[in-house]
Amino acid sequence: MAGRRRNLLLAAALVATVCWRPATFAVPEVLRPPVLVLPGFGNDSNDYQAGELAARGREAADGGLLGRLRRRGFGAAEVLPVARSDWLRVLGGLFDEDFRAGNAPPDTAFGWYLDRVEEAVECASDTEGQRVLLLAHSAGGWLARAALGRRNGRLAERVRALVSLGAPHQRPVADDQTRGALKFVNEEYPGAFLQRQGLEYVTVAGAAVVGNETAERGTAEREAWISYERLVGRGDVPGDGIVPLEHAHLEGATQITLPGVRHSIGTPETWYGAEDVIDKWLPQVTLGLAKQEAMGVMMRR
Repeated sequence: MAGRRRNLLLAAALVATVCWRPATFAVPEVLRPPVLVLPGFGNDSNDYQAGELAARGREAADGGLLGRLRRRGFGAAEVLPVARSDWLRVLGGLFDEDFRAGNAPPDTAFGWYLDRVEEAVECASDTEGQRVLLLAHSAGGWLARAALGRRNGRLAERVRALVSLGAPHQRPVADDQTRGALKFVNEEYPGAFLQRQGLEYVTVAGAAVVGNETAERGTAEREAWISYERLVGRGDVPGDGIVPLEHAHLEGATQITLPGVRHSIGTPETWYGAEDVIDKWLPQVTLGLAKQEAMGVMMRR
């Protein structure tokens, strides 16, 4: 019976991956866990909902990333409650000597965010009776790793997978704006750190823009060169316009690279959560969950 269930799970996920059509293929509920979207630095929760098009003076009629996930069967999807003004709390780190020296652990300036992740995961897990999928955009990716690693990895027991979208997972070579927090995460929880404990890691990276120092000011290529130079020490590399490709992947994770995909929600047609982009990575996430579930069935035999 266990073997039959395992094979059915894998078959369902494989068909979904090959024949993926939003809201038209019935995937088993176990492959639709509760989802918690983690906002990136400076972002507001509403950016991942109707506020996606706020910069254009209108609302996203389909509910933004959250609405698209729900339409694809992830009915228990929510966004971590974060207001744009909350990010000012990071400035409180200036009162800490280690923060000023660039050697602070994540809790110094980002503890408020990590606490909210813990609370939201625990709530979703208890309410839905399942482990949670963390879908983390930008800095939300490394902050998720920090939350999973703190308190001896206690939160990981409630999380099935971490999927990062354009997350800067490596410490910048210059001007570390995390003031040591990202260095701490990479030293204490490197790569797919909790994979052996059954946590699936997927890193999604865009490769839409190659930086160009000689490009006209204000162009995507020039802005990318500035960002990439700060992060990896050179600007003429591919990336999503903000995060260079080599910084967006984690060793040991399932790595998905998407040409033509950009970092910012301000490019709503081509960012990671866009209607025409989401189905380029979500089926692979579902397949990973199926493999994980099948392995669990085998282990419980």
